[in-house]
Amino acid sequence: MQKIKDLFKKTWFLGCLVIIFATSVLWNIPIEKRKYGLSESSLVTDYTGLLPERVVRVVKAADRQELQKIAKQANESGQRISVAGLQHSQGGHTYYKDGVVLDMRTYNRILEINELQKTVRVEAGATWEDVQDAILPYGLALKVTQSQSIFTIGGSLSVNGHGRDIRFGPMAGTVKEMTLLTPTGEIKRLTSRGDSEEWMKYVLGGYGLFGVILDVTLELTDNDIYTIHTEKLKTEEYESYFNNLMKDDNAAMHYARVSVAPSSFLDEMYVIDYNHTGKQDRSTSLKGEQGVRLSKLALDLGRHGGGMEDLFWRAQKKYIASIDKKEITRNNAMRSESTFMEFTKPGRVEVLQEYFVPVHSYEEYIKDLKKLLSADDKNDDFKVHNITVRYAAKDNLTSLNYAKEDMLGLVVLIQHGLKEKEIAEATAIIRDWTDLTLKYDGTYYLPYYRYQTKEQFKASYPDWEKFRTEKLKRDSNEVFQNLFYDHYIK
Repeated sequence: MQKIKDLFKKTWFLGCLVIIFATSVLWNIPIEKRKYGLSESSLVTDYTGLLPERVVRVVKAADRQELQKIAKQANESGQRISVAGLQHSQGGHTYYKDGVVLDMRTYNRILEINELQKTVRVEAGATWEDVQDAILPYGLALKVTQSQSIFTIGGSLSVNGHGRDIRFGPMAGTVKEMTLLTPTGEIKRLTSRGDSEEWMKYVLGGYGLFGVILDVTLELTDNDIYTIHTEKLKTEEYESYFNNLMKDDNAAMHYARVSVAPSSFLDEMYVIDYNHTGKQDRSTSLKGEQGVRLSKLALDLGRHGGGMEDLFWRAQKKYIASIDKKEITRNNAMRSESTFMEFTKPGRVEVLQEYFVPVHSYEEYIKDLKKLLSADDKNDDFKVHNITVRYAAKDNLTSLNYAKEDMLGLVVLIQHGLKEKEIAEATAIIRDWTDLTLKYDGTYYLPYYRYQTKEQFKASYPDWEKFRTEKLKRDSNEVFQNLFYDHYIK
């Protein structure tokens, strides 16, 4: 004890403590504060924090009259507006420099449930979980949603999200009606069959650039009970397996995972199918986040790469085998856990990327992908932690559509450092990956960070010029703006 007391009397020791404390404090300051300074109070960023920007103000949406007033004033004054939900889009889609951000999360009422017609009318700021809570007692379920229920309805429709369902087509196809606040402040009531001006084509998957979705009427289906089927496959067997699955009317939902562990890198997969039982449910409660600590511990181990990634893959296979033949309701199959994926580590970031390729190209694409990526990224800065495979049905309903034919989407969880050199290295790998995807007539998903070049964007979305033309026609004063539009389209 006396030695410790003596140590605290040493000037050099106290100096070291101060330096360690100051470094720790600075290191844990959010990235946007490190870039712009602690005094900034009007900074807005999205889930990754990679694109912080100053805005004039954030307005919590309260009622449509107030929103209408803001849009009209902006149209007359030149003020810019962006629309935000939970801001899980990662490329600055929800804010703009010196603009006004409409925070739609408070605009979240369930307006009407029609049990007979199987529809729900809901305000855009409600989450999928809010909808599931409301429709559960009626024995109803969503037709299409993302695999997690945390996102807002307006946000998911603005990115034309997709999930595990393989029978009801793109998410845009489940929107029966919509109330839209246009850039001139007009409120339009649109129906899917009577949308002669094609507003829906540009609003759905339009990243908030054509107005504010106020509310939508979504088509629903029955809350069926499914039996889970799981199976381990070799990657070269998957294309045939999936084609047979689509011919089986008993299959309702499906997704798969590909190994990124060194010992079975892109060689091994497992599939999870949800098959009809003929039974329906209106009493089973919605499941909450389950096994979060254990899942997070396993994922954190996998994040180290190498042998730990092999261990994580074995743990996943064991868990997947354990749910085989179990029953689950449709609503619960559409709300997987998400909190275990949260990641905070100073100097590093985790981002998503998603690549779509035609179903018939999957096998050859994966073979080429193996040549592009490192099988063991333990000592690399750029690390791939997870690849999930989802089906995306051909989409003729939206303008910037990623599924020009029936596609398989690879949802990829990536981690890299934040130093300039590390970001440049990640960008180079992701651009190579995008080129490979384009070689197979594929495309990449737009809600994520803007690693891709403008040429890659234009090649992936050949209708982008029509999108811009329609944007300028319907929003001639460019009221609705965001960083994504500024970077790729404007």
